Amino acid sequence: MKTRLFIPACCIILLSACNKADKCPDSMKLEVTNTTPTVGEPFTITAPKESDNTVFHWSGPGQYGSNYSNKIEITSAKYSNRGWYYCAKSNSNCNTTVYDSVFIDVKLKQETPPCTLTNNYISCSNIPSVTLTSITEGFDPTFNGTAVYGSGSFGYPSFRVLFNSYNGNVEPIDGTYNTTSTLTFDVTQEYNDVSVSFLYSNIFYHCRPDQKLYVTHVNGKIQVSFCNMIFSSGSATTTTCSGKMTKQ
Repeated sequence: MKTRLFIPACCIILLSACNKADKCPDSMKLEVTNTTPTVGEPFTITAPKESDNTVFHWSGPGQYGSNYSNKIEITSAKYSNRGWYYCAKSNSNCNTTVYDSVFIDVKLKQETPPCTLTNNYISCSNIPSVTLTSITEGFDPTFNGTAVYGSGSFGYPSFRVLFNSYNGNVEPIDGTYNTTSTLTFDVTQEYNDVSVSFLYSNIFYHCRPDQKLYVTHVNGKIQVSFCNMIFSSGSATTTTCSGKMTKQ
């Protein structure tokens, strides 16, 4: 007479749970919501998760070494989020690790100035406007970064646009840049941070922060534009300027 082996349902559930927990990953394919986000847009990178024992190690643009989540979620992309993201996935009960990577190509916003501008001409609210007769681009050794200079007749303001010195001596890419409150940069600032200033009657004026500068190229030559940009001097005097400068 055969005897049936009775296994309680609770044990079946436990065995099933153990099998699931011990599932070893043999491959991985990262899933990305947007591989080419524009600055300000969100993106998420997700690694498939087989069980609660799965462990994830991330590396890339940012401090992800101790992030054991199976996701990287960026709610508002910065240009510094651009780069390769690497993930290593393993299981605490397995001797295997699988890998995958993905490149996130963050783009600068491509916007046009919201005002009507005349090329190589800058108008200001309470100082003389200037027709620029010389617009040059080069490496500024004092501030260790790429700069665009615009000047006109003697006695009129001479404008200087300084790009983030941590970008290196490279040609700025097209897009929308944000002004900073100082002439110098630090390593934490973004690629598209920029300083705009000018000297008039021996008074130094510098842009206020969080204003827009628009960069494009015309026939391969850099062009910078700004609308109603507010500048302040050390004496608390302010002026508002709009202009466009194209390298000659």
